Amino acid sequence: MKIKGAFLLVLSCVASTARSEGTASGPLTLDQAVEAVVARYPTMDAARSAVDAARARTMQAGSARMPQVTGQAGYTYSSLRPYVAIRIPGGPSGAIYENVQDAYNVGVTARQLLTDFGRTDRLVDMARSGQIAAQDALEEARHQLGYQTIQSFYGVLLLRDSAAVAREEIGALDEALRIAQRKFDAGSATKFDVLTTQVRLANARNHLTDTLASLEKQENGLRQLLGRDPATPLELVGEFDAGAAPIAESAAIADGLANRPEMKVARDDEQTSRYRLDSADRGNRPTLAAQVTGGMENGVVPALYDNRGYVTAGLSLQVPIFTGRRIQGERLEAGAGLRSAQARERELGETITTEVADAYADLNAARARLGNADALVDQATEALALAQTRYSNGVITNFELLDAQSSVRAAELGRLQARYDCVLARQAVARAAGASPRQ
Repeated sequence: MKIKGAFLLVLSCVASTARSEGTASGPLTLDQAVEAVVARYPTMDAARSAVDAARARTMQAGSARMPQVTGQAGYTYSSLRPYVAIRIPGGPSGAIYENVQDAYNVGVTARQLLTDFGRTDRLVDMARSGQIAAQDALEEARHQLGYQTIQSFYGVLLLRDSAAVAREEIGALDEALRIAQRKFDAGSATKFDVLTTQVRLANARNHLTDTLASLEKQENGLRQLLGRDPATPLELVGEFDAGAAPIAESAAIADGLANRPEMKVARDDEQTSRYRLDSADRGNRPTLAAQVTGGMENGVVPALYDNRGYVTAGLSLQVPIFTGRRIQGERLEAGAGLRSAQARERELGETITTEVADAYADLNAARARLGNADALVDQATEALALAQTRYSNGVITNFELLDAQSSVRAAELGRLQARYDCVLARQAVARAAGASPRQ
């Protein structure tokens, strides 16, 4: 049974490892990439830790309204013991001591704040506002990482498609060079035709090399976001969707002003500054508290050496009279912080409005370029077919045929770039409107 259990455990571990490896190296969609990056990136861990710290500060601020219980114990040795001597005629002499040489005290004190006229309440409100700001900052970090992943994901797709187009061009140039060399050997073409084709082929290979280098760097950046090893294969599943923007520009501006994480953080900062100013205004208000202490001690007359229990209770009132202009300084600081937060919120509102307008302008321009790119690819493809026919009939030179082939490849690359620009422009609109990063 032990051997069977160990065997099953090994199989379970192997299956778990296989599943994890399959998940890590399997096809990855855009939504899966965004989810994986947001789940594991260190920036998110730091933002979550900031939320935990803010929650702890709220707990600390609220503790002032709870009972404060402390225990104390003391021991005192005194070599000086005042006494009153007693002499009885015909009897032994004696003395009455006022204290003991070894004094002990054990007690528990409970203190409860009764009121400080709202100061603690405002401190708690300020801490809660900071906690909300930390949560909004976490959402802001999630948005930034999500859209960074989207841009990197589509960048990899663009460069892969560009490399595929470059390989097609190299294949066409290899065929053209073979034909030109054959014609040159047969005497029906010049050395210029061969050299021209060779130059174009070398340039195409250099372009492919540069594209592959850029692709490798882009893939490494995406692997870093995903937390994968540089040697891990990266299989992506996706396409360039060049659809229209989901909402109108005016609605996107309204959504951005209401839902952008940066705007929420700015509003949280403003609210926190208001609580800080209110707390500073209450800084010179009295504090009323109740206190109860109970315990045991010795050294109490008349039985100095007996341990006796005791209870003391009372009220304490503290009224600030002179604070050295501390309260005034806190008010000035809080007021300046409030004005700064309000200015930041106004500036951010203007920035969001401009970003939405720019994103829509880029989207409209990209969609217009995409329409022109589609037409250009069709025209270049038709022109290449005519050029091939004319070249086979000896009407045009090899140089003109190569130009027609290069025009087709350039048109295809232009269409890829236009689709890429459309996708990024749509994502820019969604980001400016405060939408969650998704495909």
